[in-house]
Amino acid sequence: MIIRKDIRSLTAAERDLFINCVLELKRRGIYDGYIHAHHKVMIPTVKPDEPQHPDYRNGAHQGPAFLPWHRAFLLQFEAALQTVDSNVSVPYWDWSADATNPKQSLVWTKEWMGGDGDPNDHERVQDGPFAYAKGDWDLEPYPEYGYTEPGLRREFEKHVTSLPNQNDIGMAMKEQFYDMPPYSASPFNLGFRNRLEGWITQVADPDVTTPGSQLHNRVHLWIGGHMYWMISPSDPVFFLHHCFIDKIWADWQAKKQKNDPKWAPWYAPINGGPPGHNYNDKLWPFPQTVRAVMDITALGYQYEPVSLFQPSFPKSPFMAQ
Repeated sequence: MIIRKDIRSLTAAERDLFINCVLELKRRGIYDGYIHAHHKVMIPTVKPDEPQHPDYRNGAHQGPAFLPWHRAFLLQFEAALQTVDSNVSVPYWDWSADATNPKQSLVWTKEWMGGDGDPNDHERVQDGPFAYAKGDWDLEPYPEYGYTEPGLRREFEKHVTSLPNQNDIGMAMKEQFYDMPPYSASPFNLGFRNRLEGWITQVADPDVTTPGSQLHNRVHLWIGGHMYWMISPSDPVFFLHHCFIDKIWADWQAKKQKNDPKWAPWYAPINGGPPGHNYNDKLWPFPQTVRAVMDITALGYQYEPVSLFQPSFPKSPFMAQ
């Protein structure tokens, strides 16, 4: 059984193993495939009568398949890492624990992901294993996003000035239903998925304490740079972020398993929803269906328990109005 851990509990050897495996995937020409897959899935919409624009619902975002698709994505990435070393797993970054002082997070140290970009050098990251000057993390240009120079970019706090906190996660954990018709990114569309993805804002919920995008979306916006765009896996912190998103979903599933067993599988829509977002639909371009990725134990991994969640249950495309 694979155990995915909080970055704070990893040993130096475990940290270095993960980073070295990521760098090796880049050297082998494998890592860029994950950037392209994420970019490509965000471009097509899922219904012919919907707006043909990447900011509208696609096969992996702004709809029910958001969480299953990224779970499958993490599984594919983790399996690739394990072709380098079978002992590696993807760790998670609990950004809620850094909400009071996000720039000082462990994740931004030179031993981990490196820090913010330098505005005097095209917003390029200057330190850590993924800095352009280090020579191991060359990224292809994306002129459509204004990136004609190579190198990983970050722009902390350009789009939002705070990270989500534990109260924000608590609001998501209290959601009763996974998703609700019309299964969209409207701030008025209730449900756990839409709340965790970050579309339920102050526009629809006065209990939200910060303006603009929330939770998953807010983290992308706070980091900025490559994380702001559809090519967000260009920044390896993407996988630490989405591993934590997956953990929150797994904890919500465990809570539902204990408190509402009769409502299994705690997913909607079972059918009749947007193509690619129904329970038995395939998560393009992966072979798994939504159904196939619902149970993390069956998938062969667990999360290290942390005290963030209630002890009563078992251990850009990201902008909103």
